[in-house]
Amino acid sequence: MFTKQTGFHHACPLVVLIALGCADPAPPPSVYDDVALAAQIADNDGLDGVAPRFQAWVNGREVYYWILDTVSPTAMPVYRLCRPEGDDDCAPIDHPPIVDALPGDPGYSPFGQVHWVHLPEGWDGQLTSVAEVNEAALTPPTPSSFLMHCPIAALDVGIDVGEGVVLDPDTPIYVRGMEARCFNFSATRENRALLPSGELFERHVYMLTREDETLPLAEGPRMMDLNGDGDQLDSNNIFGSGLEDIDYTPLWKLVQVTVPAGLASIDTTPAYTQATDMFDIAPDYTITARRTEIVDYEITTTLLNCPLQSAPGQL
Repeated sequence: MFTKQTGFHHACPLVVLIALGCADPAPPPSVYDDVALAAQIADNDGLDGVAPRFQAWVNGREVYYWILDTVSPTAMPVYRLCRPEGDDDCAPIDHPPIVDALPGDPGYSPFGQVHWVHLPEGWDGQLTSVAEVNEAALTPPTPSSFLMHCPIAALDVGIDVGEGVVLDPDTPIYVRGMEARCFNFSATRENRALLPSGELFERHVYMLTREDETLPLAEGPRMMDLNGDGDQLDSNNIFGSGLEDIDYTPLWKLVQVTVPAGLASIDTTPAYTQATDMFDIAPDYTITARRTEIVDYEITTTLLNCPLQSAPGQL
């Protein structure tokens, strides 16, 4: 057990830190060494054991994704350190991101709005808390429209990425003078924009149910292997945008769609594999049903944190 620290983890004073940096700073203690905080993370990280990889559809092709139970429509601040480069640019340095909340804390979000911390030229130290950031930065951190999706997780959970590979949370992230670990979904994706307020864009994910049935066209709820591949992880769910789309987001609003009886699905060959098979989609993402293709639909209030997989064997 250790005492939470809010001061610098440096042997040199603040004046020297700002002017020159401090070589080889001692690593911060692990948050997981605090029994209470480790339990708090485990109870609130939205993961239990190994997160399975589910199958769905987007833009006419198969896609894989995960369901993370921690959901928030707004990103929390995440501080990234950078050095001045040119007249207007600030180049990120190799330093863990810094946040001020853990799963279970008020204000925690699995999504982060990047705030750039402009450090003096020649600085080569370590900051491990927001308090340190505020003390060391010569100018206030600059909020950006960049999203960082790196949910903090317990050390005993994993994510199945296919090909027999399970990934651990391996990205260091500093919080209140301690080091935690997160799953960095942002590392394998182009950075996506946030609204200026830090809110995420919401896109639709469509869950299909035949009008003469009560269960959706998904193996999990039916507890059946519909396509004969030996698991119960497949579905005819359709995401409204893919990783290649400029409007991709890991935050989805669930749309329940009733389709005609007998519609072909994953038990044969799916009739619908993209949102435009069922809806006309306006530039503002308003959807209008193609009534010959669907029977009814409901845009629910349910939000889902479902990152799409970038490639087999990785997030």
